[in-house]
Amino acid sequence: MKLALLGALLAGLLLSAKAEPPTRAEVIEIARTYAALTWTPEARHVLHGDDADGIPVSTPDGPPASGKWVVGMENRGMPYKWGGFDSVAAFLKGLQDGKAAGDLYSSEKRRLGGSAVSRQAVGIDCSGFISRCWRLPTKHGTATLSRVARVLPSMSELQAGDCVNQAGGHVLLFVRWLDKTKSIAECYEAEPFSKVILSRHNLAELEASGFQPMRYGKIRD
Repeated sequence: MKLALLGALLAGLLLSAKAEPPTRAEVIEIARTYAALTWTPEARHVLHGDDADGIPVSTPDGPPASGKWVVGMENRGMPYKWGGFDSVAAFLKGLQDGKAAGDLYSSEKRRLGGSAVSRQAVGIDCSGFISRCWRLPTKHGTATLSRVARVLPSMSELQAGDCVNQAGGHVLLFVRWLDKTKSIAECYEAEPFSKVILSRHNLAELEASGFQPMRYGKIRD
């Protein structure tokens, strides 16, 4: 864990040293880093109940086949945390400090908003993930990403590093099309019931559910 933390700290210093906005390739590489992160949780990282501040926390631990993390095993992908905006280094440091690994989404969390964010847990949520990938200085929510990104005319115009956003809901990072008709896409996302993953989605179905294609205004080709 100490070696992993040192490496993450060095990577974080390199990223922070870059003042200019990320290229599309850099956005995808940041996303891959979150999805490929390996870590081994302990029993102290599990919490199902109130934290020290009285905020309910439910860590995404469970059976190996569920996509959730397992105590004592090497796990891949940073866990989802409601309101989370942790860098890789901050997440690993939080584990060393004994914080809970993640905090699952729930309708009650959505209702309470910021007051349901635990200081005793580490991880990243869907919009925090996009904010990190775009190297934004502060976390944006799905309802405020429009302040730094514009809506594209159609899903077919999506390019690597753009996002598919549902204001007040979920957001995914677009990676590439998987078919010639531009219907099925590969995306990275902080999945609300597990962790950061590489996934596939039918974007026409997402569009029918209120998702919109968006492009960060400062992204570089």
